[in-house]
Amino acid sequence: METQSIPIYKSSSNILEEEDFFNIKWFDLNIDTLEKITKPHRHDYFNIYFLVSGETIQFIDFHEYKVQANALIVMRPEQIHFHVKARNAKLLRIKFKEQFLISLPSKNNWHDIFSMDVIEMEKSSMDSFMNFINLIIIEYDSILKNKEILSKLFSALLDKILLHLKQNEPQERKKYNIIYKNFKQLVDAHALEEVKVSDYAKRIFVSAGHLNDVVKKVTGKNAKTIINEQRILEAKRLLFWTNTPIREVAYRTGFEDPAYFTRFFRKYTGILPSDFQRKD
Repeated sequence: METQSIPIYKSSSNILEEEDFFNIKWFDLNIDTLEKITKPHRHDYFNIYFLVSGETIQFIDFHEYKVQANALIVMRPEQIHFHVKARNAKLLRIKFKEQFLISLPSKNNWHDIFSMDVIEMEKSSMDSFMNFINLIIIEYDSILKNKEILSKLFSALLDKILLHLKQNEPQERKKYNIIYKNFKQLVDAHALEEVKVSDYAKRIFVSAGHLNDVVKKVTGKNAKTIINEQRILEAKRLLFWTNTPIREVAYRTGFEDPAYFTRFFRKYTGILPSDFQRKD
């Protein structure tokens, strides 16, 4: 049986097009379709949705979110998602690739924004973001649009979002979050190849014991559990959304022994991989 992969939808068929790196658009979901794709999928770009009115239901990596205004919905390229439904929802979508910001030096790590799926806020905060967004739209729609100015305006918006997150962060977590965020980004990128806590501790120049203490303070879980949960998430993606055989899922998620993978999966999910597979 041929192995099916999770579809990845690109922003443009021509990678040299400017729209492929940055695009901004308003949607009224009473009229417009957010995406014409009806099946779960990935994109090759980052998405930020600014929900200014109404509500929407989004499915992101086995979590269904019912989101009400005012909120941001953020998605990384590797995340599997699809739009479920909406009611009186109006939102602005910004999609971009990392290359759009690569030439800009920044003291802030905008990737931190994408460590969560939904960011809720007061209307006053959304209004503040809209002031930045209106400047971006003016430049974006200009006949004499300047890419450098556009990227700087967008970078300022990302900094504004980061500032909002930091200001609303519980005080007791702030001193731990830099280490945890570095750890989580590394786990997202390398969990299928690196499974030891000590491997990540070396990368961020702390002891394995200290890293484990920090992760425990922030999440209530130990570092090894966070690594294992990322491996399980990728296994779920393959099992449910593709017809990849269980043996190959095991190999692709870093398990040499499919039988051990089956026991591991059951330990973390309570069910066998064969029971989790979608039955068409």
